[in-house]
Amino acid sequence: MVSGIILAGGSSTRYGTGENKTLVELCGRPVLEYSLQVFLSASQIDEIVLAARAGEKEELQRLAERLSPAKPVTVVIGGVDRAASVENALKAAHGEVVLIHDGARPLVTGQMITDCLSALKEADGATLAVPSRDTVKLADEEGYVEATTNRSRTWLVQTPQAFRREELLKLHHSLTEREMVTDDCMLLERAGRRVKLVPGSRRNIKITTPEDKELAEFYLGKGTE
Repeated sequence: MVSGIILAGGSSTRYGTGENKTLVELCGRPVLEYSLQVFLSASQIDEIVLAARAGEKEELQRLAERLSPAKPVTVVIGGVDRAASVENALKAAHGEVVLIHDGARPLVTGQMITDCLSALKEADGATLAVPSRDTVKLADEEGYVEATTNRSRTWLVQTPQAFRREELLKLHHSLTEREMVTDDCMLLERAGRRVKLVPGSRRNIKITTPEDKELAEFYLGKGTE
């Protein structure tokens, strides 16, 4: 059984508004609706868990019901940060395998889901990613360059990401409050597990700024496949 987890509680500090960026309108539909529809259509996914912000649970439930889902959709309240939201969703999920996705990435495709799940068969975790085209610098707290990464080995990570649920849940339980986790692959890396990079798409953008929204609108107008 595979559970799809969509994180739908993202704030819009970089977007410039106080609203949930996954509920911002994109070509007449909420951003979240695009990825939710793809997950609902994916034959490999048996159930979906949405992690919502407090106060938005009913709104997300209505959104899901409007799509007439043919598979179970559960909405849970997220936590104080991304890691806590994922943990809450993991507890509500039932699948042996989970596919975790950022609700602010509306251009995910069914093929991406297939590729990510296939890669998990030979690894402890799998994530979509694209090679970095730019040189990446590491900076200190004052904005001075400390080091330069090897561009040929630098990848930009996307979602979805696939894991075995029980193992990932155990790793989440081991987290301390001080630790900052920006994606779930980090937990496996720290535990010495193998995470497979799966070639993604540069169209699979995360909407965090108005410019991202404009680009997504362009891609939607041209077609995402």
